[in-house]
Amino acid sequence: MEYFTVSCQRRGSVSVDGLYQGENTNGDTLRVFQCSAGLHDISLECRLGQRCREMTQRVLISRTNAIVPMVIRFFCELQQ
Repeated sequence: MEYFTVSCQRRGSVSVDGLYQGENTNGDTLRVFQCSAGLHDISLECRLGQRCREMTQRVLISRTNAIVPMVIRFFCELQQ
């Protein structure tokens, strides 16, 4: 198993290869997600005002562990 977090200035919904995994944070703490090793499409959907914005990155995830997960960073617009 491989481990990763999704970092962003906003809270959002995380999907791996199109399958919803949950919110990127638990309160103020980044949530750690699990997946198999390999190339994955990681998506973050953030609400900006009344609309949602989905962003996707294709990422190779390997050689991680639960203590030091890979950090996948997304940059959301802070304005509506």
